[in-house]
Amino acid sequence: MGTVVGLLGAALGVVLAFALPGLAAAQDEPPDAPTTSTTTGAPTATAQSGNPTTTAAESGSAAPRIVATLTAGDDGDPVEGVVMEVTSDGDEIGTGISDADGVAAVEVPGAGQYDVTLDASSFPDGITLAEDAPTELSPRVQASGDRSVIFRLVADGESTATATSGVERFASLLASGIRFGLVIALAAVGLSLIFGTTGLTNFAHGELLTFGALAAWYLNSDIGGLGLPLALATVGGIIAAGLFGASFELGIYRPLRRRGMPVVTQMVVSIGLAFMLRYLFSIVFGAGAQQYSQFAAQSPSVQLGPILVRPKDLVIAGVAAVALIAVGLFLQRARLGTAIRAVSDNRDLSIASGIDDKRVVLIVWTMAGAMAGLAGVMIGSTEFVGFNMGQRVLLVMFAAVLLGGLGTTFGAMFGGLFVGIVSDLSTLWLDADLKIVVALATLVAVLLVRPQGVFGVKARTA
Repeated sequence: MGTVVGLLGAALGVVLAFALPGLAAAQDEPPDAPTTSTTTGAPTATAQSGNPTTTAAESGSAAPRIVATLTAGDDGDPVEGVVMEVTSDGDEIGTGISDADGVAAVEVPGAGQYDVTLDASSFPDGITLAEDAPTELSPRVQASGDRSVIFRLVADGESTATATSGVERFASLLASGIRFGLVIALAAVGLSLIFGTTGLTNFAHGELLTFGALAAWYLNSDIGGLGLPLALATVGGIIAAGLFGASFELGIYRPLRRRGMPVVTQMVVSIGLAFMLRYLFSIVFGAGAQQYSQFAAQSPSVQLGPILVRPKDLVIAGVAAVALIAVGLFLQRARLGTAIRAVSDNRDLSIASGIDDKRVVLIVWTMAGAMAGLAGVMIGSTEFVGFNMGQRVLLVMFAAVLLGGLGTTFGAMFGGLFVGIVSDLSTLWLDADLKIVVALATLVAVLLVRPQGVFGVKARTA
């Protein structure tokens, strides 16, 4: 018991060690407004290559800005004199007028989500919005730098722009959905492994994701942190989250199992643990949204055929894919991976075969924490780092696990990809705020046909 208490104390010490300096230096920024997971890599409207992306250094202002580049016609001629209005929760933030280059900019007070519209009465003669183009965009703005938005304007006689931009938008949203799905799959695999080996539905899994992101932020941040490169900070965040996951098993769930506590009661404990950690993070880290130092400004997008994507999104998707492949190979080829699958399939039989189930479960918790920590860093680098970021994606992780099949690793991978792609592509027809609803509705439809999930095994009934 003394060892367990020591491990818990060490875990809390890690939390306080990286977060207390951040509390002193935390900026007084509003918390992230949306409560659902969004993928900022997906453009709200179709963007075109060649549009300039201004940086904070070039603009001469440290405050974040929303910048629109307005062009029309087959040659992409700039449109001057159009009024762009920016609001937040119905309150006007500011207006900007496009200049001779078609660029309109509005400074915003801080990180968050804003609504951007164009005043149609200010359009020059012969210029209108494309027929299927959204009249209002809701971009996420980071704490500094410029956030580019693009409205699709057309001139009289322009006929091919809409069809071309529709293909580009579909391709960009598909790429963004794959990237988001890979990240969610990475976190969901750990959640599925925990359920498979212990039978526990861990509602505190989002806090493992948050812990990894916060630890990496402290190691990386130039303000209140250690200022390490993001690659090294990511490794540190993965290790910290892995150890934090191990402390869950050694300090909480193993003693509860030893005392014979039912799995349902352990699940209730995980809910309370999630709330406790979430508010602890908010106290020591602060309620404001933060960023990693390398991504303080928006990254310019690159055009890959019809796909518009940010370079860091390509890196995130590649790293997530490699990590998932490595986990899959480990579970299939490694001796320890075989032991994990054995405990997940039949714990009693695996124990009778000589497998140390306690050691396997501890390794699973460590792996789950590490994978969740890596996913947290990836989400934090594309959106924000905040105390409640794990809560925002927890429902999506559960959807991925249920869709693939409870306790199935490869099912969680498939479920994460499916949820990410469906939710992002749904914004072609629906408001972005409804995309998680679409993903969950799809989950319900699939479970009605196959209750055990796509890769799940149908349970026998008496």
